[in-house]
Amino acid sequence: MKKILTFFLLLTTFFVCSQEQKDSISFYLKNAKKVKGVTKLSYLKRAVILSDDLKKDSLLKQTSMSYGKQSYFSKDTLGLTFSKNKLLKHYELKKDSLSLAKAYHFAALNHKIKNNLDSAFYYYHKSKNVSIALKDSAEIGRRLLSMAILQVKELDFLGCEITTVEGLKYVEPLKKYRTLSSLYQTLGNTLASLKRPEEARTYYYKAQNIVKYNKVKRKREKKYLNLLSNIGMTYKDQGDYEKAVSLFEEGLHTDSLEIKYPKNYQSFLGNLSSIYFLQGDTKKAIEGYKIVLKSRKKLKNCYSESFSHAFLAEAYIKNKNYILAEKHANIGLKLARKVRNNKIVLECLKLLSELSKGQKSKKHLQQYIKLNDSLFEKERRLKNQFAKIRYETEKKETENKVLKTENKSKQLEIVYHKQQQTIGKLAAAIGLLLFISSVLFYFYRKRKLLYQAQLERITAREDERQQIAKSLHDEVAGDLSLLHQKLKKSNLLEEAKKLNAVKENVRNLSHQLSSISFNKVSFKDQIINLISDYFEINFRISVTGLKEHNWQELNNAINRLLYLSVRETIQNCKKHAKASKVIITFAIHKNHVFLQIKDNGIGFDANINKKGIGLQNLQERIEELNGTLHIKSEVGTGTLTSIQIPLNAWTNKNTLS
Repeated sequence: MKKILTFFLLLTTFFVCSQEQKDSISFYLKNAKKVKGVTKLSYLKRAVILSDDLKKDSLLKQTSMSYGKQSYFSKDTLGLTFSKNKLLKHYELKKDSLSLAKAYHFAALNHKIKNNLDSAFYYYHKSKNVSIALKDSAEIGRRLLSMAILQVKELDFLGCEITTVEGLKYVEPLKKYRTLSSLYQTLGNTLASLKRPEEARTYYYKAQNIVKYNKVKRKREKKYLNLLSNIGMTYKDQGDYEKAVSLFEEGLHTDSLEIKYPKNYQSFLGNLSSIYFLQGDTKKAIEGYKIVLKSRKKLKNCYSESFSHAFLAEAYIKNKNYILAEKHANIGLKLARKVRNNKIVLECLKLLSELSKGQKSKKHLQQYIKLNDSLFEKERRLKNQFAKIRYETEKKETENKVLKTENKSKQLEIVYHKQQQTIGKLAAAIGLLLFISSVLFYFYRKRKLLYQAQLERITAREDERQQIAKSLHDEVAGDLSLLHQKLKKSNLLEEAKKLNAVKENVRNLSHQLSSISFNKVSFKDQIINLISDYFEINFRISVTGLKEHNWQELNNAINRLLYLSVRETIQNCKKHAKASKVIITFAIHKNHVFLQIKDNGIGFDANINKKGIGLQNLQERIEELNGTLHIKSEVGTGTLTSIQIPLNAWTNKNTLS
């Protein structure tokens, strides 16, 4: 009897203690809703710890999710890790896939705070896959939205478009308006970045139509204003400034906008000022930019301030106030570096390279190229990582499906028969592939040898030119110099003067005939040096596309042709066209190397004017490499010079093209 009573007392005590713990958990959860900050986190963590004492209880999942969510809002990575581990523990005990999906979600948020974007993308992807297994469309859509936002941040716009469209397939049928509007807006931002403004506007309007379902007035108004600004930008990108201005002014007329939504106020006024700038009204643009800068300084938003300084610098350049332009460019550069706003760092470096001279200009340009190359490499690495994560996951899923299918198949003879058929098809395919490869290799080899022979002829001709140049410089010019001295001694001064002019012409001719060497100084550096030599405050030269390719892989004949083309065209722009701005663009696209040089000079009638000797020689060199030269110009509209060379010329002599 005593044993029964003792057992009963222990059992009663256990249930009482258990109920007290549950009551304490409810107390902490209830009070956590009433407080903020550290106290809120403390209450929620205490609730998690108490829940952990109740083994196999759903309270552990509930409290861990609440604590993890609040930890993210507080940027508390330790709290996120703590919640993730508790959810993984709950998954191991209960085999609850929802806990696993949320654990992966918290891992992604943790990496996002630490700016490990590839790892964040990986765990978002894993969380999404668990939600797919659970057939939880709402959670799938949310994870895809998070992945898309990361892709936008790293400029992976094509990948983002695929991700958001996939997310919409899950969310649109559910009418989850908050997630749906965010997906529409993200897709709109992506399409706008891909220079597809009309498509972007379609999704902005879709998002705008469902914003009204947001029950929180402030969030509803703020979302509407953001979308209104985005829609205005699509019209601006299309050149419909009148429509864009009307939308930005509509936003600015919002009641108490500057007080209630200062960032939206700055956005509308800044966008409106940018249109004034594009329309040539730099005075109004500068006034607007100044007001925006003042507003941003009040909020102590260094990131946004850096944009304002860059815009002001650009406006002052157009207004020819170079002192203020340089001042704002330097301030913008300093702020942008402080907050790691690399977009504005690049913009300010570019502006400063144009505003300064000599070594200072060259230094800014080199810093610009170095940072641009670094960002391009990082962007490419992350894009590849995102694609790799998707590929490997989908590959693993496909392999698992194949394994499951094979395990279900118990008829060994059918499996064997299928294997034999597969082997036969593979053998036939391999045989066909080998045959096709042999034919392709034969034609490819023949083409390569023909092209190599052509390059050797060009190289031999360049060597011959080099020898002629050397002879002219060392022998002919030397003899003329000796004869010049003799004439001077004989007091035949007029004849000596004429002979000296002939000697200088011979030396100039030898310099023109001599080839450029890229063995010691790289092609990229040669181009930069060439631009620096000609660059002046009244003769600005900008170059794009130089950093995207490894120019050492090009044959020297191609490098030499590109260099001479740039030099000849710049000389013509400065000497004949009276240009003040030259834009040089390098590109490789669809098996061709492209060089485009555009100036704002006086232009000429291309149907009347004949090519000079320099351009004729240049055209002959281009045609030797199966390339084409096109010059487009009209009087008063500047000149566009386009050079195109087949990509089979873009190869090292030891590398298959």
